[in-house]
Amino acid sequence: MSRRRALPLLALFLIVDVVAVVAVYRHVNQSPPPSDISIEATPTPEQVDNEQTAFEFDPSSAAVLDITNDGTYLWATRGSCDGVPATVAAGTDFGATTAPVDPQLQTVLSAAISPEGDFVLVGTEADCVPVQLRSVDGGRTWDADDEISLWYPSPTDVRAVVAPTGLASQPGCTVTSISQIDATFSRVTCVDGVVRGTGNAGAEWVVLGRLDNIRTATFTTFDTGYALARFEGCAAFLFVTSDSGATWTDQSCIVGDPARAVAASDTVLVGVVGTDPQVFVSDDGGAEFRRP
Repeated sequence: MSRRRALPLLALFLIVDVVAVVAVYRHVNQSPPPSDISIEATPTPEQVDNEQTAFEFDPSSAAVLDITNDGTYLWATRGSCDGVPATVAAGTDFGATTAPVDPQLQTVLSAAISPEGDFVLVGTEADCVPVQLRSVDGGRTWDADDEISLWYPSPTDVRAVVAPTGLASQPGCTVTSISQIDATFSRVTCVDGVVRGTGNAGAEWVVLGRLDNIRTATFTTFDTGYALARFEGCAAFLFVTSDSGATWTDQSCIVGDPARAVAASDTVLVGVVGTDPQVFVSDDGGAEFRRP
């Protein structure tokens, strides 16, 4: 090959090589695809026709609830560090049969039933320092875990919550309930009806939606949630969302006042209402509730 023909070919190869390198650089440095929830976005909620009214939130009477597919039931009231102690009850048959259990905690801040069937509570003793306890025998005996794995509200500040990572944060409101998606994703309901969410363990919180007069809620996925709210003369009307709380659909009324807690498994919804807690179960997505 002559020198005159070799030089243009060499220049062409260099140009192709530079283009390829630029393409690879752009590929590996492009922004990742969005996750299930964006902590940047703030969707505009569509309001349910329900006027927000004043709500005096009593943290000590707030409640937590969990239910499993086989009907195992775990319920607790929060109590307070310097007042009335928490109460804990467990049972079977979706709450039809319950009995008190005594983990010897002054407050209970979060409660869950693990996939293995263990009862898990986050609460405080007399020193008001959060600890996590676990029972593998239905609540008869309790042992301390080395680490806390559940989201929980601060026992001393109604505007603060703590992630399993240990990060304490303020969602920007008085928090009435917390729903754990995983160690970094969570949803909270606020006394003013706003639903807020985080995807980074509380480093940032955004408004996801609103449901006037919401009292308590549980989110089972990033998008799917169930809430009890005052609506059309009912103190515990069930609402459902499939878009993280941006919009809500009214389902049915659970008769009782006040709304205390709601939980969901793969097969049922369970709502607890009343000062003397009464349990109601739905196996049709909340269209109708019955006593278990």
